[in-house]
Amino acid sequence: MSFLRLEGYHVLVTGASGGIGSQAVREFLAQGCYVTALDLRSSPLPLSPSLFTLEADISSEASIERSIKAAIDHFGAINILIANAGITDESACHPIWDLPLELWEKTYATNVRGTFLTIKHFLAAAKRFQDGRGGEELENLAIVVTGSECGKFGQEGHGEYASGKAGLQYGLVRTVKNEIVRLNSKGRINAVAPGWVDTPLIEGRLDDPHEMWVEAQATVPLRKIAKPEDVARTMAFLASHHTSGHISGQCLSVDGGMEGRLVWPETGIIAPSPFPGSANPTSSLALTSERKLHPSIRVLLTIDFDAISGYLGTGAHKDNNLADYSAGIFAGQVGAPRLLKLFQRLNIADKVTWFIPGHSMETFPRIVADIVDSGAEIGLHGYCHEGAYQLNENQERDVLNKCIDLATKLTGKKPIGYRAPLYQLRESTIGLLEEFGFLYGNDSLPPPSTDRLTGPKDSSLTPHDSFPSFLPFSPDHGVACPNFSLPANTWMHPTNLADTFSPTALVELPANWYGEDMTPLSYYPHAPNTQGYVDVRLVERMWTDRFRFLMKEAAEAHRGDRKDEDEGRMFMLVLHPDTSGMAHVIGMVERFLEWVGSQGKRVEFCRCEELARWWREKEIKQKEKSGSSHQGRK
Repeated sequence: MSFLRLEGYHVLVTGASGGIGSQAVREFLAQGCYVTALDLRSSPLPLSPSLFTLEADISSEASIERSIKAAIDHFGAINILIANAGITDESACHPIWDLPLELWEKTYATNVRGTFLTIKHFLAAAKRFQDGRGGEELENLAIVVTGSECGKFGQEGHGEYASGKAGLQYGLVRTVKNEIVRLNSKGRINAVAPGWVDTPLIEGRLDDPHEMWVEAQATVPLRKIAKPEDVARTMAFLASHHTSGHISGQCLSVDGGMEGRLVWPETGIIAPSPFPGSANPTSSLALTSERKLHPSIRVLLTIDFDAISGYLGTGAHKDNNLADYSAGIFAGQVGAPRLLKLFQRLNIADKVTWFIPGHSMETFPRIVADIVDSGAEIGLHGYCHEGAYQLNENQERDVLNKCIDLATKLTGKKPIGYRAPLYQLRESTIGLLEEFGFLYGNDSLPPPSTDRLTGPKDSSLTPHDSFPSFLPFSPDHGVACPNFSLPANTWMHPTNLADTFSPTALVELPANWYGEDMTPLSYYPHAPNTQGYVDVRLVERMWTDRFRFLMKEAAEAHRGDRKDEDEGRMFMLVLHPDTSGMAHVIGMVERFLEWVGSQGKRVEFCRCEELARWWREKEIKQKEKSGSSHQGRK
């Protein structure tokens, strides 16, 4: 038997899919307990005959009551409750006078109401069990509530979270300690109050050494953040009657000895307030939340509204039938409206770029008008999703003329964004895009009265996977394939990758197959690169892994005083309404976007146009400053 002597007890863990909750599940399994893991969402947990998983909403009394009954039916009476579930919104900071009521109520619904309901029905079930046994007390009846150091020290900009946690770890715990003993003479309740914990929720948040110092070192004697196992082991300690049988009503801090918070961490600078519209402090002390001028990553959320056109151009096939075309109809009538509603709900609809073929503009005018009204950027994507190599140059010109006219009538301005259907781009396409976007010639800077930043951009090639670039290819600057019928010395030459920058060069915003939804998540009978039956969680994990690496890369550049390398880093998603609009996919998209948004000020959603303009201006200034020569195109 282990030191904690918890073997054979039934433990209910809420919030079991999170970083702390999942580690608590592992800890109690390791102690020989039977564990019921409850969360609003499913998550991979170790397979074990001692583990029972449930999905439930703890803010719903009916849901938590059903879940506790199911847990008891599976493993028997519950001895220990780890009331760990909770939420927080790290995407923004709100002073109390700007705090949205809906955010306050949403946070309290889970953190306070949900914890209350969980404790209520856990103890009610314990009472029924004991009454059914003639008053015989349930062994090791214990509750551990997850509080927070925010409940102890407060958290500027997060009053909804800090106040709720304070109410739990002090007011509720100290009240229930006097009530639980009337039900069970040895019953106990305590709380843990973690500080910063190294979980996926905060991954990258403290990569900046300065931010790490302010948040987790300056007032913390141990000068480090906790691991999930530090919190889980503390929970197990408090749950055990053998080790903590005379501890009740306490809140045990797991924060490295934290003394408090730095209110004015720097001197000598008057910085803007972190809250829009509020005044600067009268003291000449800086607020660190505005220390960074630029986000680490700009997120380009893009939609290819192919719809029926996807089956007319690059997807044309002699065996396409009405069943195939109906997927395109779904995209226009169901998928696109669903995605638009999602973006509006997340308050990012005006930060999205929709690449819309002319055929979709004319076939689905109502939803296209709604997209335009949302403030999104509209880019070109061919007329019927035709590939560049399906057309001659005159046809390409006619298609561009038609689509530019359609988009201009829709939006009131000429489009400047282009994505090649199926990423098929050739040199003549580049020349036409430059011709239609820059009217002042290709050999010199435009006259002073013109806007150098209104050139077309493209997002079809990937010379880099996370930074813009000037498109390097032109009719005289491309990849030459060997003619093996000729002597070897005629084709053994390197590819010319020299800088061919000119003020008319296209800005390339890289996109690739690994950042899109369609090929793994949709099945088209006549498209060999589509699959369809891939678990959405695999795609979500791939996107998450990529995003985390880019965040890590940005932090390394910042630490190494290579901040110039950190400017312009981007993460692009390419979604399709016929794929991401499906009921089993859109929930994953929402979950991923919410996770990205939770990274706070290190992340900014923006339209492709915004990044292209900013990056072009930066690069032109740098090249002019360094005296770079501008090579014209022949």
